Amino acid sequence: MKKNERKIFVLDTSVILYDHSAIGCFQEHDVAIPIQVLEELDTFKKGNDTINYEAREFIRLLDDIAKRDLLTDWIPLNGPTKGKFKVIARHDLNGVDATKVFADRKNDHQILNAALTLQRQNPDRKVVLVS
Repeated sequence: MKKNERKIFVLDTSVILYDHSAIGCFQEHDVAIPIQVLEELDTFKKGNDTINYEAREFIRLLDDIAKRDLLTDWIPLNGPTKGKFKVIARHDLNGVDATKVFADRKNDHQILNAALTLQRQNPDRKVVLVS
């Protein structure tokens, strides 16, 4: 598959709380998670519900990845032909800013900004926000 045919999926918190292994479910496509998602997951770690388990397991998975790679770089998930993963720590906005459009700085708007940043940085690729 050509690079411009590979999509970039941006996952929000609800996806991870539903399935902590979701980053591996996008085949040859790339997956990004905004830093705000990690902040939100941190609030779900305590408790005995399924979402608490999913949050803890995802954080363990990221800890495992972080032992060998920098999370803010694109990291191959399952070999060179499969998709890559990264955490979006900074939003390089040069255009639409969701926090200004919606007049507040909610995490959801920051997650939208992460997707907008990826689209601006990768104009030849389709960026999809998964919620």
